[in-house]
Amino acid sequence: MHSSEDWERIFLDVSILKSQVQFRISRVIDGPAAEAASDDQNTGSKSSLTRAAKWLRECISEHDNCNQINSPREWTPHRLLDVRSRYPFADVIKLEHTEGWQTPVRYAALSHCWGDIQPLRLLQSNLHTLVHGISLGDLPRSFQDAVHTVRRLGIKYLWIDSLCIIQDSKKDWDIESSLMTYVYGGSMLNIAAAASNNCTGGLFQNRPSSYLGPCQFSVAIRDRASILRYQLYDENLWNAEFETAKLNTRAWVVQERMLSPRTLAFTKTQLFWECRRKRACDEFPSGYPVEYFDKPPITFKLPSLDSKLKTQALIGREDSRLGKNLTVQLSLAWHNLVMLYSRQNISFEQDKLVAISGLAIVFAQQVRGQYLAGLWRPTLLDDLLWEASTCKHPRRRSLTYRSPSWSWASMECPVDYIIGRVMSNRVKVVDVNVQTIMGNSEWGGVKGGYLRLQGNLFPNLCAVFNRDLERFSLEKRGINRTIPVAGCIPDERAHQDGNVANIELGLLCLPLVSYVNATWAMGYSCEFRGLVLLQARGQSRGHYQRWGVFEVQHSTFFEDSNNQASSEWYVDREEGIIVII
Repeated sequence: MHSSEDWERIFLDVSILKSQVQFRISRVIDGPAAEAASDDQNTGSKSSLTRAAKWLRECISEHDNCNQINSPREWTPHRLLDVRSRYPFADVIKLEHTEGWQTPVRYAALSHCWGDIQPLRLLQSNLHTLVHGISLGDLPRSFQDAVHTVRRLGIKYLWIDSLCIIQDSKKDWDIESSLMTYVYGGSMLNIAAAASNNCTGGLFQNRPSSYLGPCQFSVAIRDRASILRYQLYDENLWNAEFETAKLNTRAWVVQERMLSPRTLAFTKTQLFWECRRKRACDEFPSGYPVEYFDKPPITFKLPSLDSKLKTQALIGREDSRLGKNLTVQLSLAWHNLVMLYSRQNISFEQDKLVAISGLAIVFAQQVRGQYLAGLWRPTLLDDLLWEASTCKHPRRRSLTYRSPSWSWASMECPVDYIIGRVMSNRVKVVDVNVQTIMGNSEWGGVKGGYLRLQGNLFPNLCAVFNRDLERFSLEKRGINRTIPVAGCIPDERAHQDGNVANIELGLLCLPLVSYVNATWAMGYSCEFRGLVLLQARGQSRGHYQRWGVFEVQHSTFFEDSNNQASSEWYVDREEGIIVII
């Protein structure tokens, strides 16, 4: 006979696989927390917005860490939309300039997809009109629904990027885009229009007829007088409805979501809530079952600037194999963020570094070192060792300049970092310089830069593509034989006449670090890792561009010039200083 505890465990572990949808059964706890799930037909219904208001009130009154904002206490965005209608026969929205306001105000910020349909935008030509007020009906549907939402939640002001930044003023855009840390970090709430691919689709959606809502049932246990209630739910609900929404594939939304203390997302079937303490939705209004997020890959709410940045917020857990060193853990957290961010879509290539600068400002509170076009000075050598993803994405650099070649931001593809720990440096950073568009700020867009390194240089190499291994190898070609040196990953796959080029000549190898690799598959291994460089076109001798990265798993290869395998390799070795642009 099973005890009641056995039954609870069995039900929690059951998975039903049907039509490629995996379900899980969760115990429904009786009492005040067992709030009824939503069964209305529209995500903008009175009951849905009442539930959202309850989530907000609970968070404000009970979650201390959610009330620590990511902006200066006395800061307010330069422009806000006043959603209070002041006229009895007209519903009017006014753009307010906040300069001179004595007291900060509470406001919500909207995350939305611009899409192919251009939303109503603030321009120099219509600034006067928006300040005097426009009819709510003149706004696209998603903006109208956002206004109705904040009114229902008791919030008086709303920030929307297209209406609070002058879109045809480069000066205004440069200034305002550099303040996203404070705009989203200082908001009371981030409203995510996750149900629509453009501004006309709206937040409020009629739930599809296929949406069945929560399924609850009761179970009688022989040795217990009471009847237990359980709920059957789609195990992929959060990912399918929210995480994979087109909105969450936008690069800008990564920081909008992470910086804001709270997010209320409107999807096609229900509302989702996310704050630093709780995740909930219409189906689980009291909060998701604990086992659903037992090992989240990433938590999308960063701590406030006032508190210590806990790296688990980005890596899910500390990697004990990398040690407890805060610098190492911060580096791992940043690498995870870069890998996530590089997989998102961005409409304008020049925004690549701008759209992550808000998160960089948060990291800077803990890293306490110079920010260099997406890399950090205290961990520069490790940060340089990003790899262009070997997945099916085309691998190429941006056609327009936006960073030096040694920055991941120069790439138009996802990038990866290897989990590991630098044991020793093999080069000296002589000088590094990044010229930003803003000039007096290290954040945002970049217009130039270089990196000067001193170390052992191994020239006259070639990279050859091995079709059997589906990878490149770095080789030293002598008179009598070819010496395989290392595996390497090129940043780009060059094409000639429609065919992939299988060989690249005239490369230079620069070992950067000795490394303990801590990948899950390999366990521990010691290796050298470094850059593969190519002479920069149109530049003087000694100036290079990054071609790729290499790794050697034989730790003595670069250290023992008497080793037979490396003796010919060492013939051309020289110590010198090079510049990478």
